[in-house]
Amino acid sequence: VTIERDGKVAIVTMRRENKKNALNQALWSGLAEAARELAAPLPRAVIVTGAGDSFSAGMDVSPDNPQIAALVTAAQTHDPGPMRALLGELRPSIDELVGLPVPVIAAVNGLAYGGGAELAVRCDLRVMDRDAELCFSEVRLGLMPDMGGGVALTRLVGPATAADLILSARRVGGEEALRLGLVNRVSEPEQALAVALSLAQEIARN
Repeated sequence: VTIERDGKVAIVTMRRENKKNALNQALWSGLAEAARELAAPLPRAVIVTGAGDSFSAGMDVSPDNPQIAALVTAAQTHDPGPMRALLGELRPSIDELVGLPVPVIAAVNGLAYGGGAELAVRCDLRVMDRDAELCFSEVRLGLMPDMGGGVALTRLVGPATAADLILSARRVGGEEALRLGLVNRVSEPEQALAVALSLAQEIARN
């Protein structure tokens, strides 16, 4: 995770391009560290985005990730222990970043699945590339959004639409996301960060 300051705006970038910025221990620890670093001096707006052509593919579900293996086994055996342990590590990192006392803007520059979609909807504002995709894919692992994304999504689009998106795990493009109220602005392909930066600078001037 890197931080770049542009005047009174800070840009936080998740950098696991070879894994589509999938969340692992190092990445979510990096998000928490970024939040603490941004606390002083505090910018007037923060942008969160992903390196390359993805925002975040969500939790790293590769077979060599022991946390995911334990999580899937826990879901199959209805054992809440591993889920609580994982959320105990992951949720505070997301909370710290989106809980900064300034507007936090997600620049969704590509796919945002599972935990990546949750991070996006928990931000205060969202700019999304027209050809990017949001997908609450947790149900494909027998899980539900548990990083606060389910609550945030419901507040944005209402309970019926939130249930549809969560239970179907269907992919939503930029134009539909705007119609549903999932995002605030839609950008042309590869322009989400530029549009988010313009919005952040506008906010910072106020």
